[in-house]
Parts: sequence; C-alpha cells; structure tokens
Amino acid sequence: MDKIEYRAVRKSSVKEGLMPNEIHSKFIKVYGDCSPSLSTIKKWTAEFKGGRTSLMLILVKDVQKVQQHHQKSFNKCTLNWMTGG
Repeated sequence: MDKIEYRAVRKSSVKEGLMPNEIHSKFIKVYGDCSPSLSTIKKWTAEFKGGRTSLMLILVKDVQKVQQHHQKSFNKCTLNWMTGG
C-alpha cells in the first residue's frame, strides 16, 4: 500500500471519530508490520482534525522535505570535496 492509500484510510478513520490509538490498532490488524507508526498516525489525525482535506497537498510537503534533505546532503558533500575533507 502506498502513502496516499494509507492517508485515505486514516482520513476516513478520523471522520468515523476514531482516536489515534484505535486507528493504529486497525492498521496493525489489517496491515501488520507494514503499518505506519503511532506517531505518524497521530500527526495525520491532527492534520485531518485541523481541517486538512487534501491527501496530495501534504504529499507536496513531504516532497519538499526530501528535497531540502537532499540539498543539505549535496551542499555538505560539495563543501567536503572543496575543502578536501
């Protein structure tokens, strides 16, 4: 299952009124070891309870975080190469 599908399940679970622990238990029962962590479920529950409706908008934020991480790694590698370190 991909991130968007997990998010859709979490979103519907929040709309059902389930608490993060209940949602996590549901995931464990259905997906086992492939389930997202409780902290991830808590984060997404807060997003959806806060009014977030789009699954893709948050995916854009995730992509931006990955890009920032890669840029920092690239900058560090470039600096090490330039300084011989």
